Amino acid sequence: MKKLLLLFLVLAFCNSLAGQSKDIGSELSDALIERYQPTINTLTKKGWDHSNSIILHGMEKIYLKNKNQSYLKYIQGFVDSFINEKGIITKWKPELDGLHPGILCLFLFEQTGNVKYKNAATNIRNSLIGTATTPSVFNKTPDGGYWHKNKSHYDDVMTIDGAYMANPFLVKYGVLFNDKESIDIATFQLLLVAERSFNISNNLAYHGWDYTKSRPWANPITGTSTEIWSRSMGWFSMALVDILEYLPKSHKDYNRIVYLFQQIAIGIKNSQNESDGMWYHMMNHKELKDNYPETSGSGMMLYALKKGIKHGWLDQTYTPITENAWKGLKTFITTYEDGKPQINSSTPGIGIQNNVQDYLSVRPVSCPSTDEKQHPHGYCAVLMAASVME
Repeated sequence: MKKLLLLFLVLAFCNSLAGQSKDIGSELSDALIERYQPTINTLTKKGWDHSNSIILHGMEKIYLKNKNQSYLKYIQGFVDSFINEKGIITKWKPELDGLHPGILCLFLFEQTGNVKYKNAATNIRNSLIGTATTPSVFNKTPDGGYWHKNKSHYDDVMTIDGAYMANPFLVKYGVLFNDKESIDIATFQLLLVAERSFNISNNLAYHGWDYTKSRPWANPITGTSTEIWSRSMGWFSMALVDILEYLPKSHKDYNRIVYLFQQIAIGIKNSQNESDGMWYHMMNHKELKDNYPETSGSGMMLYALKKGIKHGWLDQTYTPITENAWKGLKTFITTYEDGKPQINSSTPGIGIQNNVQDYLSVRPVSCPSTDEKQHPHGYCAVLMAASVME
């Protein structure tokens, strides 16, 4: 009888521990809230910018799974610190990276019904597209593509990063508020940068494209940059699946975007490093000595592939690719000195580099770390991957 009682107590204890265990998405979300108060801007100090909203957008996806109200409150706290009751946004720059927080406004409008979030999203939409009385504040290339940034360093330059910062927001906005123009502009911009950057030889996309073909990194014939970078491919692949999630199947560009994603997925599959499941900083140069497994791009591409399988845009042959990637990505999550998750081997924030050597000179970072500057991209990627894999 005593042995049975002891066995019962041991089993009860083990069940209690199992009940207390958290998945990675929840554990990381909790850690972010504890580490960075009052808002995520404590981490980046970049304000109304993608560097903050990419993390919160990942947390949003974890919230939609577990409905933890502290996640909703944390996201809302960041947005409310930059918009007033009329939806007017303070202290933001008119560049594509500054548009991405608009996706949080759409999420908060869905969750709360508060019209200030709709107004803020409308203000963002109008700043990009313009209205009948107010022109867009964004510059375009002669063939109609939005510059990635509104400054001379990026005159007439499009990037595949920018496809993620603006276009999923525009499509979701258009669907929520019956704005066909926003949807059509988003698909036009996406397909334009794809046409300019897609490499048919390996089914991947170059980091950026220069209309003038004059920059040191630009191919003088095509205008493309020289290299295929893991995180820009991560941004691009996430843009494709997030657009397809909301884009009506009846839209004229739906099948073209499905085809584009399927082609990109082939390139992603073929460039995975099978031994560790990861994608490397320079995706088409795995053999180079200084190349390294890169967690931010890997997590983002994993998210895109898994979402593609879920929605039927990809077949089940991609399942082993995602499982191997998730297994590999988790090996780069360690415990920091505060007892909470640390994400390792991410590239810090960079722009288009002149050549492969310049890209490889940018070495991986961890977050958090003892460095003064912290980089948010690994946080984002792990949250996105966890949201589909757990």
